[in-house]
Amino acid sequence: MRVESRDDVVTRLHRIFLSAGIGSAKQVEAVRALGRAGGPEAARLIGQIYQEAFSGSAIQMACIAALGEAARTYPPALPGPD
Repeated sequence: MRVESRDDVVTRLHRIFLSAGIGSAKQVEAVRALGRAGGPEAARLIGQIYQEAFSGSAIQMACIAALGEAARTYPPALPGPD
């Protein structure tokens, strides 16, 4: 698989997540890496992983942090009308 864009990296990280053992350190690191990769596809996948994870699990906690990281790649919101 050639890696030519952020979405290629995100896809590869998601595959790593899916191939890792449930709740493993490898899964947690893949989620963290998704957050660092950022972008809308990463945010979508992180949200999906969060919804499917056990409540209060290490994966859910990693998803929360990863979403915050992913949001850093978005431009700041423009101020709304007052």
